[in-house]
Amino acid sequence: MTYRLGMRVDQIALQLYTVRKVAAVDLAGTLNAVRAAGYRSVEIAGLPELSGGELRALLDEAGLTAIAAHQDIARLRAGVDEVADWLAAVGSPRVIVPWLPEEERRTADGVRAFAAELNGYAQQLGDRGIRLGYHNHSFEFAPLDGTTVWDVLLAEFAPDVDLELDVYWASVGGRDPVAEIQAAPDRIRLLHMKDRSAGAEPRDAPAGEGTLDVPGIVDAGREAGVEWYIAEQDEPQDALRDVATAYRNLELIASRSP
Repeated sequence: MTYRLGMRVDQIALQLYTVRKVAAVDLAGTLNAVRAAGYRSVEIAGLPELSGGELRALLDEAGLTAIAAHQDIARLRAGVDEVADWLAAVGSPRVIVPWLPEEERRTADGVRAFAAELNGYAQQLGDRGIRLGYHNHSFEFAPLDGTTVWDVLLAEFAPDVDLELDVYWASVGGRDPVAEIQAAPDRIRLLHMKDRSAGAEPRDAPAGEGTLDVPGIVDAGREAGVEWYIAEQDEPQDALRDVATAYRNLELIASRSP
């Protein structure tokens, strides 16, 4: 394994969706376990419904800082100001839209309309000091009207809309995550560091425990100016064990960086 550019340890974060099942039982204990695994920064998703102030208090008590939060498009449509108020209370400087509804991605024109809508929200949120981004799955890379959802979004998003590339889902969609980062170095600011297990059926794995070129992905991210390398799994085998493994592996890459 060759380590070239790498990343800093303080750029490693955890997507809390990974630990959603244990958090549903004991949120405070789960956050403390996440901090004990080494994480200092987290991205919010999949947690029990709390006010921004209540969640901020739990994060503060555990010694964690929110660097982003996932909110679906329905929340933004219901009220951008309410979302911004919640984010401000939590202390999150970013909101990520994690999904493009199926009925809105049946045509390239539908995707363009979605992108235009997010551009408007990005401007509104920017006035509140909050950045907006979009997170991919695999469907963005499938053929659509002679192009792909991903390529339409890249073309249509305003410069103030960030991309959060999920490297696992890009791989499932038939793309090379390194090549995707290199193709959009001015747009991708966050990476979901979810590895891919060996085998015919795609399964996610802790970063550094699968088949993806994690050091190469980190190198490409450093060159592109990626700000956050976020460990995540949709279906961990043992959530707290897996997030600890991912942190150790990412920390090792960071420690070998110049």
